[in-house]
Amino acid sequence: MPVQRATSIRGGIGAALCATAMLCSVAGGYTTTSPEVVGMISRALPYLEAAGDSRPGGMAVIGLALVKARVPLDHPKLKEVVETIQAVVADSPDPTKMNLDVYSNGLCIIFLVAYDPDTYANEIRALLASLAAKQKPHGGWGYPELDTGDTSMTQYGALSTWEAKQVGFAIPQKSVERVADWLVRTQDPSGAWGYQGKTSPNYQPVAQEGVRPSMTAAGLGSTYICADLLGFMPEAVDRNNAPALALREVSRKEASPIQRREQVQTAFNPELLRNAQKRGNNWLTDRPPVDQRTHGYTLYYLYALERCQSFRELAEGRADRDPAKEEGPVWYNDGVDWLRANQRQDGTWEAGCSQPIDTSFAVLFLLRSMHHSIQRARGFGDGLLVGGRGLPTDGNLVTVEDGKVVSKPKQSPFEALRAAMDRDDSDAEALAAAAARIDQMPAKESRLLVSEFRRKIETLLANPDAEKRAAAVKMLARGGDVDNVPLLILALEDPDLDVVLTARDGLCRLTRKFEGFGPSDNPTDLERARAVAKWRAWYLSIRPDAEF
Repeated sequence: MPVQRATSIRGGIGAALCATAMLCSVAGGYTTTSPEVVGMISRALPYLEAAGDSRPGGMAVIGLALVKARVPLDHPKLKEVVETIQAVVADSPDPTKMNLDVYSNGLCIIFLVAYDPDTYANEIRALLASLAAKQKPHGGWGYPELDTGDTSMTQYGALSTWEAKQVGFAIPQKSVERVADWLVRTQDPSGAWGYQGKTSPNYQPVAQEGVRPSMTAAGLGSTYICADLLGFMPEAVDRNNAPALALREVSRKEASPIQRREQVQTAFNPELLRNAQKRGNNWLTDRPPVDQRTHGYTLYYLYALERCQSFRELAEGRADRDPAKEEGPVWYNDGVDWLRANQRQDGTWEAGCSQPIDTSFAVLFLLRSMHHSIQRARGFGDGLLVGGRGLPTDGNLVTVEDGKVVSKPKQSPFEALRAAMDRDDSDAEALAAAAARIDQMPAKESRLLVSEFRRKIETLLANPDAEKRAAAVKMLARGGDVDNVPLLILALEDPDLDVVLTARDGLCRLTRKFEGFGPSDNPTDLERARAVAKWRAWYLSIRPDAEF
């Protein structure tokens, strides 16, 4: 937790604003695309695009808010965040000795996973190794000079491992079991969690110090994360909406309407987590959802609360609801009201942490960012607030149509790319230029485009310009269709190294085999040939009748 400092509630004007917000809130509640919500986010983004922080984790939070708000991935601020993280990793040849606090360690992982887990896979692996080295013997994370675990830090350790797991990185199961054990052993008899956890010797709750809603949201949310990583959460997803990356051919159960999640074998007792969650939910429900006088760090709390409640929705079978169309629950509506009453003229908030961090937390809360991450991981959809479009920085340039935020004067990446590819006279130059924007689109739109224009894309594979061949490879990988694997394997034999590496990274992402079969970044001809043989053998294992 940041060092606590005194805060005060604004006087008569603040009270009037709060009362006005309560009177003017939508009768049935807000959605993530309500004009009030969209307006607040739009006013905050210009500040975040120029904001900075001296800590890598602070930069990562700013970058995460911008990524979740769907700013262009080539935005200078996002590049600055990436460079900040890369510098930290490069300064530590031994990841286990990386000079990075737990907050920053976890948040850097979360940002890179959201931004581009393929390109920055090596950095993510190094950060995961650093995080593993910082986990304490009892299972929690905390200050290096203290034996106790810190509930605030532990939530970011747990969340970052969950995020990494969703995109294919290996997470040691023992690490998850240890943190689950620590969370259960450090719950207060009231059902809350404190700051520096006192460990129970026998799973009977023991009195904790520093009990408050922000710590309870952190601890409770982390129990849900562990439950999911250990296989205790719902394991079925809607096959009709599941992404093509699921590689359904592996299971050969086309008649089944659901896709099974990875089975986890663990001896950890799920009842320990369920009982802790029941106690924690009872405590949290009895507390004012937003009251700075009670706990401070209001935006930090709201960010943790949204995560906690989103995982609870998953546990209770409600994760497929669409917050862009369905009115929010009480805790979300109350949070929106508080944010409306406390946003400053420059679009920012500050309530316990710092202006850049609090503003980032506010945007992540308003976006329901964790809910969308869960939806994407579970295959309920791409989990994007605005159908894949970024929010413009000028609130006057947005409108809400059919439950979606629409940027009125600009074409979306999907619209621009589709228009370029749909022209009969579109040449390789136009297609390659358009392909550069495919990363700005959600997976569903990418798959639709690649499926529709696959033949045009294939023509680029034979183009004499290596840059255009690489663009074609990138699009085929983003298409999410297993039928594209043979073409990507063929591209491993391309004479241009950039094309080869683009194909390799695309194969890893498409197949969800993030370790992959190579080749390395600077392969010999023999290594490339071996990689091609291994990828072909893997593909034949799921498609025995495949032809290359």
